[in-house]
Amino acid sequence: MLENKRYTLSKGEVLLVKGPSAIRAEGEGLSALGIPIKPGEKVVVRKNKVLPFEVDRVESSVQIILGRDSEICINRDKVGMRIWDNVRETVFTNLDSGKKKLMIIGETDSGKSTLATYLTNIALLKDMKVCIIDGDIGQGDLAPPGCIGASMVKSPIYDLRDIRADFFEFVGFTSPRWVREIVIERIKKMISYIEEKNWNLCIVNTDGYVSDEGMDYKFDMVEMVDPEMIVCFKDIDRILFKGFKDSIDLPFLIPADRPKSVTKSPSERSERRLSQYLRFLKGGRVLSADLKEVRLSFMGDIYRHKLSNNELRDIAHNFSSKIFSAKRADDKLIVLKWGRGDSIEIFGRSVIFNLSSLKGMFVGLGAGEDIFGFAQITRFRSDLTITLNTPFNGNFDTLFLSTIRVIQNLRSETILPIVVRGRPFIDDLN
Repeated sequence: MLENKRYTLSKGEVLLVKGPSAIRAEGEGLSALGIPIKPGEKVVVRKNKVLPFEVDRVESSVQIILGRDSEICINRDKVGMRIWDNVRETVFTNLDSGKKKLMIIGETDSGKSTLATYLTNIALLKDMKVCIIDGDIGQGDLAPPGCIGASMVKSPIYDLRDIRADFFEFVGFTSPRWVREIVIERIKKMISYIEEKNWNLCIVNTDGYVSDEGMDYKFDMVEMVDPEMIVCFKDIDRILFKGFKDSIDLPFLIPADRPKSVTKSPSERSERRLSQYLRFLKGGRVLSADLKEVRLSFMGDIYRHKLSNNELRDIAHNFSSKIFSAKRADDKLIVLKWGRGDSIEIFGRSVIFNLSSLKGMFVGLGAGEDIFGFAQITRFRSDLTITLNTPFNGNFDTLFLSTIRVIQNLRSETILPIVVRGRPFIDDLN
């Protein structure tokens, strides 16, 4: 049931609105994420999204339509865009001629996406050209989970999900644990894609993996991506400075306060990921593909070369079940075998999938290393023909496999575990 409320905001107060809801400005001076909101203009807040509304004058009134499970509160402490005044001033003071890359580093739910959106809006209002690269493979905005997206932003936005990526890279994991180097390489590839575009500021938004080995991963990312500026949330700035203090080309570090806002629960984070799968798979049609005829890609490797029957028989000696197919990528091997287990097994340089693990798998469709679309495997047959649910309406020759399974009409997500075992089976073919 919808509920209508009216609030009058005073200067210095911030109205935090968690969707689903809609806000209509009644007076002058209202803004959200740096965007001025005109009297009578309506702003829609997505479910589980939190937007801060603030005024730059004595007071201004708003009307709010609240949906189910929406929340509102008025706060003055550590909220609103004013907590990032120093970030805004420092970033745009240091944006002289040429192209500049800015990386945002922080923990999960620290406000990285909100800050990226705010800086994008300010740059656009200054008539600058902005590109965003979303490197968060677990909770990304521009691309589905397990992927990286990049987009040239044309107009101010309230939510990064309001725009769709111009470029995609498929990783196939929702955590960088196994694929740290691949994520970094894919972000670098994104930057190479946009080099010929006309832009002043490229914002690289990263994932929230900063604990344990996460900071080493971020150090490697900074070294490879080579940003001119890094915005880092408090406490992390000291760790970064310590890590880079002996570097000759120290990036310009800009500390940022973490906003006080409504944090996402695990169920809300899961629901948000599922909504992203739905966004990129809705309107799908049924499409069939022969796994024997397409190239397979997994963990950054493309498996092109089909093995002979004799080579398949050699591999089969290591299994107690039938081998349906295997393909080679240089000195690596990918194997599809009969089995009901859901784990993906790694034996040295060999990767083994049970056919049953393919059902419901979220996959990418493309040519070579280029991604054209996304799909869900809905069915597989013993002749290695698979049925896909996909909105993609073109040709592809590469199927990008993942560790992600989405089932129950895209209402449930599971991650296929990886099991690392002993000697590599590929040695039997050498």
